[in-house]
Amino acid sequence: MSDQVQIIELKEIYRAFGGTQALSDVSFDIKTGEVHALIGENGAGKSTLIKIITGVLQPDSGEIFVDRKPVVISNPLEARNLGFAAVYQEPLIYPYLSVMENMFVANPPLKKSGSVDRHEMRRQIAPIFSQLEIPHSLLEMHASELRLGDQQLVLIAAALLQNARLVIFDEPTSILSASETERLFRIIKFLRESGKGVAYISHRLEELEGLADRVTVLTDGHVVGEFDASKGLDIDGLYRLIAGVAMREYTHREEHRVAADTGSESEVVLEVSGLSNPPLYSDLSWSVHRGEVLGFYGQVGSGRSEMAMAVYGLLPAQRGAIRLEGRDISPASASHAIRRGIGYLPEDRKSQGIFGWLSIRENLISVILPKLTAFIGHVLKKKTINLTEDYRRTLKIKIASTNDPILSLSGGHQQKVMLGRWLAEDLKVLILDEPTRGIDVGTKREFHRFIRETADQGLSVVVISSDLPEVLAVSDVINVMRKGRLVATFRNDGNVRPEDVVKHALAAGE
Repeated sequence: MSDQVQIIELKEIYRAFGGTQALSDVSFDIKTGEVHALIGENGAGKSTLIKIITGVLQPDSGEIFVDRKPVVISNPLEARNLGFAAVYQEPLIYPYLSVMENMFVANPPLKKSGSVDRHEMRRQIAPIFSQLEIPHSLLEMHASELRLGDQQLVLIAAALLQNARLVIFDEPTSILSASETERLFRIIKFLRESGKGVAYISHRLEELEGLADRVTVLTDGHVVGEFDASKGLDIDGLYRLIAGVAMREYTHREEHRVAADTGSESEVVLEVSGLSNPPLYSDLSWSVHRGEVLGFYGQVGSGRSEMAMAVYGLLPAQRGAIRLEGRDISPASASHAIRRGIGYLPEDRKSQGIFGWLSIRENLISVILPKLTAFIGHVLKKKTINLTEDYRRTLKIKIASTNDPILSLSGGHQQKVMLGRWLAEDLKVLILDEPTRGIDVGTKREFHRFIRETADQGLSVVVISSDLPEVLAVSDVINVMRKGRLVATFRNDGNVRPEDVVKHALAAGE
C-alpha cells in the first residue's frame, strides 16, 4: 500500500444550487490500486461530488489536485483526457450503434482514405474483452440488444480502451442479477490489481466488505467519517452515521409532534389495496386516516412517485384497488381525482407543477377556476383577487403583486404557490411529492408548519420524501419503500430510531 500514488484530491469543496448547499467543506481523494467507496442517502451530495470530478459541474470554491498539481476540470472532455471515466446506474449508450461503434464513437481509428478502420477497432478491443471475459461475439450486436449488465460491461471496456486510470461506479449493482454482480466485483478487483483507482458509490453497505479499501460517508453535503475498510466495517455504525443528521434533528426538534393518538381510531379516508404496476411497484397496501400525515420514505427509484401518480390518475396501476371514504375510485385521470377530492403536488416543480407563462394569480387559481367563473364564463375578478390575497398572506409569499410572472419568484415561493393552489380546493387527500426539495431551510420549516396545520384541520396528507429529517418532522406514520415494495411501517411516536428507517430503505441484509 505504501507505493500507492494519489490520482485526485479534492480539498474543501463547496457547491450550492440556489439556496441549497449541496457540498460543504468536502475533502476526498482516490489513490492508485484502491477502491474508495462513497456512501450516503439520497441528497447527501454524492452525485454532485462525482459530477465535479467528471467535469459536469464546477465547485463554487475549493481546490482540485490531479497528480498533486492544481487543475480546473471545466468540462467532461478534460476529465476524460485526465483519465477519468464513469459507469452509471443506467448505462449511457447509443442503442442503434453496434457495441464496437459505441466504444469508438468519440475517436474512431481511420484508414488513410478517411474511412473507419474496423480491423484496427477489433485489434484494440480484443485484449480488453479477453481481460473482462466479454464474448467477442457481442461486438457487432446493437447495444440495445444487450442486457443491462452487458451494457455496463461495455462501458467498463470503453473506459479501459481510453486508458482510464480512475473509474467511477455509480450504484452499479442496482440493475444487476446476483451472478452479474459477482462478475462486476471480479472486474473491480481486477481494476484495483491493475493499479487503477476506483470510486464506488452504493446504498448497499454489506457489499462493501471485501470490496472497498476505504469508505467515506457523506451526510447532508458534509463528510462525517472516513474509514479503513481493510480492518473490517461496522455496518450498523455506518447506518447510524448516515442517519446522523436525521437523528440530531429528530432528537432536538423544538416542536416535536408525537403521532396523533386518535390516528388509528379516526376514519380511514384513503385506502390502497394490492396496488401493482410491475416493475415499478408491486402489492402495495396502506391507508391514511382523517387528519393524519402519512410519510413515505425511500430512495429514488423505490416506486414512491409512480404509486402516487396512480392514486392521482396520472399513471394508472395494472392491478389493485383505491378507495376514498370506502368507495372504489381508481381514478383514470387527474381531473377525475381532483373531482373526487385528491390533490397532488409533483416532484418536478418546473415541468409538472407551475404554468411558467402565467402569473402568480393565474397559477394560484388554476385548479379552482370553475368556482370563480360566472354563468356566462366571465371570471369573477373581485373574488379572485380576494382569494389570492388571502393565500398570499397565509403562505407568506413575498411579492409586489399577484400579477407578477410566476417565474419571478424563487423556487421556494413557487412551491408555496403550488401548495396554495391545493389549499384553495375542497380536498380530502393531498399528496406532496418531495415538497421541499431545492428550497432553503427557512422556507422548508414554513412548509412543515403548513403541513401540520393542514392536517390538524382534518385534511389527510401523504408526504413522499427522500429527506429523512423531513419525514420524521411531519409524519404520524412512516412507510418505507424499497424496490417497489412496502418493507416497513413505523408509528412516529417519538421512539423511532432513524437508523432503523435507513436500514430498511437501503436494503440492509440483502
